[in-house]
Amino acid sequence: MDEDFKTQALESALPSPSETLLSIRLLDFKTSLLEAIEELRIRRVNLFTLALQETLQHQTDTLQQQNKEAMAAFKKQYSFCYKGKYQLAVETKEKEIDGLKETLKALQISKYTLQKKLNEMVRK
Repeated sequence: MDEDFKTQALESALPSPSETLLSIRLLDFKTSLLEAIEELRIRRVNLFTLALQETLQHQTDTLQQQNKEAMAAFKKQYSFCYKGKYQLAVETKEKEIDGLKETLKALQISKYTLQKKLNEMVRK
């Protein structure tokens, strides 16, 4: 009788074939669900990474454009400054040349006048 009790207890402890199949299907479903969740998690991380890369690329492009604009403005300002200095130097030299020409004319007139006086003194 003790053996019958053990056999019955063992048989009642073992699931029926339909329960075993159901357990296998449930385990398969849980595994598939976990795989899908993990895949979604990986896709979310990848999308975040991609969005971060796009944001960084956009910021890089913006900074490069700002740098180009700043360099163009600097070159333009430098060009004006250089042209201004060059223009000022040209104008100063032109004024010096004009001054020297006037001084030369005055000296030539003075020389002519002195030559004329010398010739008159020699005649006398």
